[in-house]
Amino acid sequence: MPKEPPSALAKAMKFLAARPLSEFELLTKLRRAGYPDHECDNAIAECVKRHYLDDSQLTADCVDLLHQRNLGARQIKQKLLRRGLDKEEITGLLNDSPDDEIEAAERAMEGKLRLLTREPDPRKKREKLFRFMISRGFSPDLIFKLMEKYSANND
Repeated sequence: MPKEPPSALAKAMKFLAARPLSEFELLTKLRRAGYPDHECDNAIAECVKRHYLDDSQLTADCVDLLHQRNLGARQIKQKLLRRGLDKEEITGLLNDSPDDEIEAAERAMEGKLRLLTREPDPRKKREKLFRFMISRGFSPDLIFKLMEKYSANND
């Protein structure tokens, strides 16, 4: 006798046991697993009811984690939007913690400057640093401000 496939809720619990997901990510995974929309919706509603799924908490946790990984607001926002999290909530959390952004930028810049100590040409060093910081999602204004601060300290 063939084995009964797991319910959408059981599959959702398995996905959530592996790592925290947003409602959008869980819905996408359940649909890919072949569950009909009404079963997916019921499973998600049950996970929310049991507090296994909380997009607000996930957003806050991810913003903190990504700041700790020295990413800028643009990069954080991009990553979280891809996960289907709420744009206004992301923006609000990022605007509430401008000091975190500055600290993350300083840590990223200090780390990159240590790697660029062998670069003899100051112009190339600035260009490499600027490209690195932009790729991490920091604003040009913040980058220029920090570059001025570090060049003043190193003169």
